Amino acid sequence: MLLVRVEASPLQRSSAPLELINLIALEEPCIRQGGMCRMIEDCDEGNLVQMRGVLCPKQRHLGVECCYL
Repeated sequence: MLLVRVEASPLQRSSAPLELINLIALEEPCIRQGGMCRMIEDCDEGNLVQMRGVLCPKQRHLGVECCYL
């Protein structure tokens, strides 16, 4: 017999702030250029692919661009 007890309360809050987590999908046009779709602010300026707005079209409206790693 296996007994499991879980104690939790939705009213309890942790002291750590909640962070928003973005899931960014890989897009084929970017991968073919040797990059990965990333938030533009997470990509070093020198690594940003020159063909902006074309290689991550499905997520462009979210501020995602193709970035060399």
